[in-house]
Amino acid sequence: MARSAAVLAALVVACTACSTGGSGSVRDAGPPRPGGTLTYGVHREATCIDPHVSAGDIVGELQRNVFDSLVAQKTDGTFAPWLATAWQISDDSREYTFTLRRDVRFFDGRPFDAAAVQANFEHIVSPKTKSQYAASLLGPYAGTDVLDEYTVRVRFKSPNVPFLQAASTAYLGFYSPAVLAEHPDDLCAGGRFAVGSGPFREVEVRRGQGIDFVRNDEYRWPPANARHTGPAYLERLTVRVLTEDAVRTGSLRGGQVDVISDTPPTEIADLRRDGDFQLVNRNSPGVPYTYFFNVSKEPFSDIRARRAVGAAVDLDGIVKSVYFGEYPRAYAPLSPTTPGYDRAAEGRAGYDVATANRLLDELGYTGRDAQGYRTRDGRRFSIGLPYASNLIRESRDVVAQAVQQELKKVGIELRLEPVDYGTYTNLLKRNDYEMTGGSWGRSDPDVLATLYQSDRDARKGGSNTGQVHDAGVDALLAQGRAGTDPARRYGFYQQAQQLILDQAYGLPVYVYNSNYAAASRVHDFALDANGWSKFYDTWVESK
Repeated sequence: MARSAAVLAALVVACTACSTGGSGSVRDAGPPRPGGTLTYGVHREATCIDPHVSAGDIVGELQRNVFDSLVAQKTDGTFAPWLATAWQISDDSREYTFTLRRDVRFFDGRPFDAAAVQANFEHIVSPKTKSQYAASLLGPYAGTDVLDEYTVRVRFKSPNVPFLQAASTAYLGFYSPAVLAEHPDDLCAGGRFAVGSGPFREVEVRRGQGIDFVRNDEYRWPPANARHTGPAYLERLTVRVLTEDAVRTGSLRGGQVDVISDTPPTEIADLRRDGDFQLVNRNSPGVPYTYFFNVSKEPFSDIRARRAVGAAVDLDGIVKSVYFGEYPRAYAPLSPTTPGYDRAAEGRAGYDVATANRLLDELGYTGRDAQGYRTRDGRRFSIGLPYASNLIRESRDVVAQAVQQELKKVGIELRLEPVDYGTYTNLLKRNDYEMTGGSWGRSDPDVLATLYQSDRDARKGGSNTGQVHDAGVDALLAQGRAGTDPARRYGFYQQAQQLILDQAYGLPVYVYNSNYAAASRVHDFALDANGWSKFYDTWVESK
């Protein structure tokens, strides 16, 4: 007997994803008015903007405007119809059967149907696609069956409870099958090859500068939790890449852009007080910014080294000084807004210089060189932290410098190694690093599998940069993926978080807040369950 999740497609649920501040966010401007252009300033771009390939959050956010999903995740964690009007899940969570809308058309005029679902999922898992993330969202994928023109069944080799959430993301969004067949090697470029069914068409990608979108006037199939039906209100959406915080904020104040992402913490208080602007924010779910220790090689193959680094760093002080209280300190492998977050992690022991020194002594690093760094058999306790310099965001380089100074106090050398993105990925594949830093957005606790599951090894193209191969962690993640009772399921993920902390596989640093700032002329701008921008319901007043 299947568990039914069918709901009425006509249901409309108001967005509750965001909080706002400033008089511009509360002033009654009357009913929405179609038309106009909104200019959006983002902090970075991606080298590939194909959501089936790229793992970048900026790709998932921006391409949401182009690619629709089977379902939409609401901010309370439940799901609303989108391209699927109803679905059924088998009792063992190995089969998902979707009933599809019959009126959806891709930009090229071809219909969205069961065959399109099959073509897209098969494309994602194909080795030729070299998917960096979407394939992992499909998990233990076994195949897709076309039951009839508008009914499709997705099968898995083992229980896959997180699939419905995965199916709500742009990474499992849908291209026209024609473009998959005719231009499989061109999809990273976007533009005319981004043939989806979304509310906006991607008309031009300007490398290093931005992306231009225009309204899809044929759009009639928004998710059931949208505020309206029919085409988007905005006639054009222009994205500009503004990597410098000061330039991005200055462009907002000067009226060159209407919305910015990654509002610098130093500017938030002033913008909050200024009636000409509004703040829209959400604690992002997923994995908080974390330092991952490469346990496959020295010194972090020894748990004492991992624990020593964690005890030597005053993260409370660093996070407070760098982020002015706008980003909270992280304690667990998941962020607090992620289902299954383990609050017990907040009571664990942290900064303790005496413990750090004791562990370093136990490891045999009792000597000191001329620079004051600890040595063992003449070799310095030295660890490298490579990072892609063009992808730095929210002052992570400043955090790294502060961590570097903290570690130096106990005799540990932290080498900061800024490199280009290509060099960074090659270092991961060669296993030529001791430590990495990163975060991962997803509103489901199975995001832990992306970064800690054995088969996601970075040497094989995955995101497990800590090289964690722990049978206990794998087993708990598998149980969580199979659990149909939410409380029991989250319990497995909480146990996994405790095990990850017990083994010091990662050092959580801070919880990323999705901080957007918008001009007062912008209305009904909101964030989705992942804390990313939504522009379908947004409208603007004339300048």
